[in-house]
Amino acid sequence: MELRHIRYFLEIAETLNFSRAAERLKVAQPALSKQLRDLEAELGGKLFHRTTAKVALTEIGEYFRQQTRKILMQLDIAVTGAQQLAKGASGTLRIGCDWRVPGLPIAPAASRFRATNPRVALDFVEVPSHEHVASVRDHSLDIGFVPSVFVGDADDLELRSLFNMKVKVLLPRGHRLASQPSLTLRELKEEHWLTVDSESLPGARVIMSQILRFTPKFATMKTSMAGMVAHVAAGHGIGLFPYYWESQQIDDSVVAVDTDCTPIEVFAISLKAPTSPLVESYLEIFEEMIRTPRKPVSIPTTGRRSSRPAY
Repeated sequence: MELRHIRYFLEIAETLNFSRAAERLKVAQPALSKQLRDLEAELGGKLFHRTTAKVALTEIGEYFRQQTRKILMQLDIAVTGAQQLAKGASGTLRIGCDWRVPGLPIAPAASRFRATNPRVALDFVEVPSHEHVASVRDHSLDIGFVPSVFVGDADDLELRSLFNMKVKVLLPRGHRLASQPSLTLRELKEEHWLTVDSESLPGARVIMSQILRFTPKFATMKTSMAGMVAHVAAGHGIGLFPYYWESQQIDDSVVAVDTDCTPIEVFAISLKAPTSPLVESYLEIFEEMIRTPRKPVSIPTTGRRSSRPAY
């Protein structure tokens, strides 16, 4: 049984006239009659009583009409929904968020996206940055945001380069090198370095050693950027600071100094195929917001008032 058998049957059931049904379906009447005979043979019973005067549904035909109408209604709903998804008009978009990382305009871009796509449900999924690749692959996320150090093998991923992230060093304001406009990594080799703990970021020390190009003397490990800022301010060590925007600001008890670290490329990632129009639409807005001048983003120390990103 094929879909056309059902459509042909329902047209005859609606008109109760083979000639009119054939005309509306734009098929020859003999072909229509043959399709009906094939359907009746498969079902094992007659669907219509036919006389020279009229055509009427049999008991089997009436039952089959009721059931197949439901099927076609569901099919129409499915087709309409798929068409809307293809146009980016409806559906759900799952966006990976690591709120420990400040500066990305994830929420502001979502707000602008919803203004033109009101039927799309947006779901912010809180996932650490280093897990975004795996989450996109297992369909937990539609979009992730990751620095190049977390990408790895990406043959199945669509990578959209967003920007190159400067890597600065975070020093307490009273540090002997805090007044320097820039520092080389060699000048910082003997410092004690703060990093995130291994539970928050597996392999954090290895990644940090790769960025610094030497094995640092590690100090306290913290779970967030705010925690690191607090400990730097307290003189417990120094840390690497991902500088997303030129307008990004930090607490005034610490300073972020330029280094000769190689900038880290940051990507938006999604599955390569099929590419969802919802993903494309959201990322177009996201990229536009990145290019737009922004007000400062502050990262306070623990216990001090936080200011939210302003876009």
